[in-house]
Amino acid sequence: MAGMVLRDLDYSDLEQFGRVTIDYDRRGVAITVDGFEFSGAGTCRQHVGKALAWARDALDVEIAAIRLSPGGHIRSCTDLDQRMLDEQRNEETR
Repeated sequence: MAGMVLRDLDYSDLEQFGRVTIDYDRRGVAITVDGFEFSGAGTCRQHVGKALAWARDALDVEIAAIRLSPGGHIRSCTDLDQRMLDEQRNEETR
């Protein structure tokens, strides 16, 4: 319903990642969202809100990682033993 405040910006129904672009033009800062797919976003407003909430949380994690490890990025993964990690690193350096 138009004019209602968005209360639930849960993006657990994310089906496809997209892109959030922040630009500056003659009118000021412009934020564009495209490519995200959610199974439970009924309106464009909900869709954009969920995408922005996802981007906010992704950026919060990156900022927290930078604070802990200045100049670097922290990656995490699950279900990966040391042998598999070593193989992955070897492939990335080739």
